[in-house]
Amino acid sequence: MQEILQDDKLLRRIELTNLVLTVLVPLGTAVFFSWPLAGGVLLGAVVMTTSFETMKWQLHKALRIPGAAPSKGALFGKYYVRFLVTVFVVFTVIWYQWVHPIAFLIGLSLVMVSIIGVGIQQFVVMFRRGDR
Repeated sequence: MQEILQDDKLLRRIELTNLVLTVLVPLGTAVFFSWPLAGGVLLGAVVMTTSFETMKWQLHKALRIPGAAPSKGALFGKYYVRFLVTVFVVFTVIWYQWVHPIAFLIGLSLVMVSIIGVGIQQFVVMFRRGDR
């Protein structure tokens, strides 16, 4: 049970870090570059955060009851539908040039930066405690 609570704390830290980055990076982009670039960063961050939260919801729903996990086919099917919807949205945004592609790519990467940042922080904490 302690591991589950620890995992939830870790996930909340990733979400909080992502929220902070989703606010600060577009604001910094607006201040140092332009509002259209900031809009691209914000749109990318919103698309990927929505995809991440949907994946979290799907996995939580699928694994909530230990003995009643859905079949692999159903789980992978739902996963790939979410993935394909995300790819379609990304493709549409880039195809119609609604935002600058580099700014959009930066926004898309903010979730990954959050995961890596929290992972590095967790590694440093565990290394200092002597957990290996």
